[in-house]
Amino acid sequence: MSHRQLQLFAVLAVLLVTTGALACPNCSTAQVVRASVLGEDFWSHLVMVVVPFLLIGALSALLYRIGLSSTAEGEQ
Repeated sequence: MSHRQLQLFAVLAVLLVTTGALACPNCSTAQVVRASVLGEDFWSHLVMVVVPFLLIGALSALLYRIGLSSTAEGEQ
């Protein structure tokens, strides 16, 4: 199986799976799952996951910016 055929197969498989998953968005099972995923602790868990990445990203951007300014001063 060539690389192109494998890519085509992967795209078709993803499309079929998502079509099946979206077939019944308002059935009782989907509503229960949606309620359990987006339940009372969803936002607190989301914040606990996202905040470390934001802090690391901000610190990295700051250190990168400091490094750029020091190399620009050295070149002049």
